[in-house]
Amino acid sequence: MIRRFVYMVDLCLGDPISHRLRRFNPSHLFYPKDMPPGDRATVEDARLPPPIMTFCSPGPRASSVSMEFMRRNDGKIVGVDHTGRSILYDDDAHTVRTLPNITMPKVWTMSVPIGDEDVYLMEMTPRRDGGSDEKPERSFEALVRRREGNGEDYFWRPLPPPPPCANAPKYFHGSGVMVSGYAAVGDSHILVSTMSHGTYAFDTAAAAWSKAGDWGLPFRGRAVHVPEHGLWFGISDADDTLLAAWDLSSSPITQPPPPPSLQSMGLSIPSWDGLPMPVVDVSHVVNLGDGKLCVAKLFTVDDRGLYSFAMLTGVEVVRRHGGKICVIKHKSRRYSFGEDKTPAFVL
Repeated sequence: MIRRFVYMVDLCLGDPISHRLRRFNPSHLFYPKDMPPGDRATVEDARLPPPIMTFCSPGPRASSVSMEFMRRNDGKIVGVDHTGRSILYDDDAHTVRTLPNITMPKVWTMSVPIGDEDVYLMEMTPRRDGGSDEKPERSFEALVRRREGNGEDYFWRPLPPPPPCANAPKYFHGSGVMVSGYAAVGDSHILVSTMSHGTYAFDTAAAAWSKAGDWGLPFRGRAVHVPEHGLWFGISDADDTLLAAWDLSSSPITQPPPPPSLQSMGLSIPSWDGLPMPVVDVSHVVNLGDGKLCVAKLFTVDDRGLYSFAMLTGVEVVRRHGGKICVIKHKSRRYSFGEDKTPAFVL
């Protein structure tokens, strides 16, 4: 596997409120190649790994909840707090460096890494640009690297939101525009589906949007590219227990994705004894490299949201004789966060 770790950030409701970064070794999610399928367990309970870094944002208790985290393709992690301050964490070197302030702090975001170092960040409910020169309002920005002479540094580049936001109200969560699915296609386009408004393609070189079609992407959240098979894998929009794959290589401009190239059931999670059926809060698919994936699901056990846990499942995509692609499900490991911690980001 190329990815050494899968990272998870949890919100810890202590005093002060903090976000704790934990790393999981994804090799523990896969069985040896010589183990027969009949010997494979359904779910394992595993101990939550200790945090490797804690991030605290000073300020009012309620405001400290609002931190956003995203992972770049080079493995470094970007964090942005409720004041707009941003940092870059390098796990290999165990160092933190400050970055320029983001133009506008954001809550409930989608992030798409492009290339090794750039990352595009947009609110899941984007709105049209506004504000003033002193306090601009921007729901879509990119952290990019700038090279000048012998020096180099990073900066946040404000970008236009998808076209449906142009006629939407400016107030937050009232725009009527909500992102349902998104994916990076190469290093040149980001596909974004908005509920009831179709799908749009963002050209990262031209920093411009175009209408891809009135259709919607058939997956929830982000789909990830697995170059070994030339497919994008994500959770089906029709069924959150369904992992499916699509070919998006011809989709950025005019065509909807074709039907799934393959699909795999069996990603639903049974309830624990004595506890009600858990509710899936969010699902993520992480590409580990070498045709392996980690499917991460974050759960709330009861309607008060006081008890959370995460499930990580190892999935292997293989090509059989004749070119047929199939999915092999490996281990599922369940991690309990208890009552004072809530998993918030999977990176």
